Amino acid sequence: MHPHHVPSTTHTVEMEQMVELSSGLRDRDPSQPINASDLGLEGAELVSGSDDDDSGLPGDAVLERVSFDGPPEFPYVHAHFRSASDDQDSLRVDLHTDALRELSHLLHLRHTWGTGSTASEPRP
Repeated sequence: MHPHHVPSTTHTVEMEQMVELSSGLRDRDPSQPINASDLGLEGAELVSGSDDDDSGLPGDAVLERVSFDGPPEFPYVHAHFRSASDDQDSLRVDLHTDALRELSHLLHLRHTWGTGSTASEPRP
């Protein structure tokens, strides 16, 4: 964890985009889950969650929510997943630029993540 007190008046583009991601996940049809493999995160190192499995994030884990901490201008973004085989623990991984871009795309949001990226860049 990267503790950083954020005044309630602080508002950045990154924070606004995080709110939009959260809303998009809440409003998404539950019959169309976003899995770790959809974001290229299968096998990603777990920040927290089940200690029984050190093989990384399962590809079929379902994204439940996103969170952030750290400085608001450059937040540390986390994805919280629920594994199909484990109903108890939330599995948390760090989200980086590529996964954030893909998540925004899957939620039909026009976001800019990282340097030099724009929502209008052609997708491969």
